Parts: sequence; C-alpha cells; structure tokens
Amino acid sequence: MKKTLFLFFICVLASQLSAQSEDFKSIITVSTFSPFRDQRYNIGYMHKVSERWWLGAEVGYGSEGITPFDHNDFKGKFNMFEIRPEVFYSLNPDSRLKHLVSAEVFYLNHKGDNVNGNYYDENDNYYSFSSADYKRTKAGLNINYSIMLHKESSWFGFMPKIGFGIRQTDISYNNVMNREEGYEPTDGLPFQFLLNREGSTVRFNFNIDIKLIFKF
Repeated sequence: MKKTLFLFFICVLASQLSAQSEDFKSIITVSTFSPFRDQRYNIGYMHKVSERWWLGAEVGYGSEGITPFDHNDFKGKFNMFEIRPEVFYSLNPDSRLKHLVSAEVFYLNHKGDNVNGNYYDENDNYYSFSSADYKRTKAGLNINYSIMLHKESSWFGFMPKIGFGIRQTDISYNNVMNREEGYEPTDGLPFQFLLNREGSTVRFNFNIDIKLIFKF
C-alpha cells in the first residue's frame, strides 16, 4: 500500500514539473528532517486561497526499516501515522521571498505489537521486557515561521521552518511479558527522544524542518 501511494505521488509530481508559471497556487512539500529524526516520511500540500492566505496539510507515515535510522527503545514491528493541518499568512505577498507565519495542529498515532526492549514506568523505574504492546499518541499546536527560498520562474525550492508550541503525549505498555527491573543507561546520544517513558505528559514543543517544495 505504501509503495502504491509513493508511486502515485511521484506520478502527480512528474506531471506538474513543466508548469513553471510565476503565478503558482499549489505547492507540494517534502520534509528532509523527518526520515532521520522522526522515523517517518512527511509529505504535504499547500494551496493559495488569496494574496495573503494559504491552506495546507501534511501527512506522515513510518514503519520498521523504512527510514535510515532507528531511534526506538524496542525491537519489533511498528507503524505510525501523523496528520498536520495548517493555516498560513503571508507577511509580504509581493516580495520574491515569501515570509509566512502559520498555526498548525497535529496528531500522531504510533503502535508496536509484540515488541521487546526497555522502558520507564510512571514511577521512573527502568525495566527490560521480552514482549509488549506499545502505543504512543501525541497531539498539539505550533505557531511557525517559514521562508520560501525559490526563483519565481522555477518549479523547485526550499522552505526552512521553525516553530514553538505545546504538546500532550500519552505512552502505554500493555501485555508486558518477562518484565525485569534493571539499571537505566548512562551513555548514548546527548539528547533523548523519551519515546519509552510510560504515562501522560504536557510539554513545550519545538518544531524545526527544511522542506523541499515543488510549485505548480
């Protein structure tokens, strides 16, 4: 299914490459950060509804082995789906460089069935386990700032994006088998993704990305 959707996207994109009008009204975006940072591929669409306003949405999908790096704290099959509707406002629509501010809501659902690995429970105790069902949901709101870097006559460009917001994350482990208490790791990356800490949290959210954009 995912291969079919990817081929459909390539066909739609290829059919539009010859459309190089300076008065473009549609943009396809591809995240360059999400495959390496978030273990998923995010593709979006933006449509110009007036001189200053754009509407857009982004969807993401990930599963085991689909991206170059593995940040999970468990081994086994998983899949995740994300959706991000967004409203953009152009600060200077007559400028070649489009400066956009936007409000974005997002929701992510991440599941793993019969996985094994390590996790923190709600009391911060650290365990290893041989089998469990994993679920993570995340929802929130970001306020973003983006710049479109492109030539008016070109169909291709870049869109750096940065934003801040708030998110609520819920992580649960069910049907845990052969759970054993252990010592939490003391080495690793200088930051933690904290995808294996059970419970519900509300936190500050930081959003940064560089999009490839395809105009038509």
